[in-house]
Amino acid sequence: MVENQRAGASFQDADVVENYSYRPPYPDTVFEKLLAIAPRRQNLLDLGCGPGKIARPLAGHFQQVTAVDPSADMIALGRSLPGGDAPNIDWIEGYAEDFAIGERHFDLTVAATSIHWMDHARLFPRLAAHASSGHRLAVISGDTPFEPDWEDDWRHFLARWVPAITSKAFDHAGKQEEMAGYERYLDIEGREYCLSEPFLQSVGDFILCQHSRDTFAPSKLAGRMAEFDAELIALLAPYANSDGDLTFTVRTKLVWGTISPP
Repeated sequence: MVENQRAGASFQDADVVENYSYRPPYPDTVFEKLLAIAPRRQNLLDLGCGPGKIARPLAGHFQQVTAVDPSADMIALGRSLPGGDAPNIDWIEGYAEDFAIGERHFDLTVAATSIHWMDHARLFPRLAAHASSGHRLAVISGDTPFEPDWEDDWRHFLARWVPAITSKAFDHAGKQEEMAGYERYLDIEGREYCLSEPFLQSVGDFILCQHSRDTFAPSKLAGRMAEFDAELIALLAPYANSDGDLTFTVRTKLVWGTISPP
């Protein structure tokens, strides 16, 4: 358990990082759209990059990629994965609000499943000061099953477990509103939903994926982890095929625009 209690600190836990590889990939159309909205392809900034789910696939399309994350283990994982050793990726351990940015200016900034952890009042003036002409900022959210067959059972599961771990009621709508708080700093140009091809994942791997998420990090579940896993296995087993695999699609939301003037 890390001592740092900053929001999202669990992503520096080694076991959370280890389980991150079980998260589904973003749909291919997300990357196509990012390339389409970039005013040019010189400098890309990937904020809260994790293991480089954005930085690594796009490194072949940009002259320079800056990938920033506060977790040294996440960066180490990113370096070890395919494309992570690309010479034009500059991996930086640090927070988006205060990493050593130097004289860099960016054409496209991407925050994928990460911007809700950041201090927007500090972040956006900084990004504006380092934005190239025509700069676009894109926010990506959504790497979970979209309307799977077990949706109702899953909501009931969350309604039981989220309060047990966080001491707060499970409020899906409220959470979505909170995660969209960054929008007041943007002049939004577009919103788009991208659907993946059907994704196959074993029940066991799906559960490990949940342990890559802040709420259900092993350090937060502590002595209840076995209970959590057993209940989730029982929930999901009826929806798995004979090999124990689940099939689902992922719907990812992409919002982009320019940073609003102060």
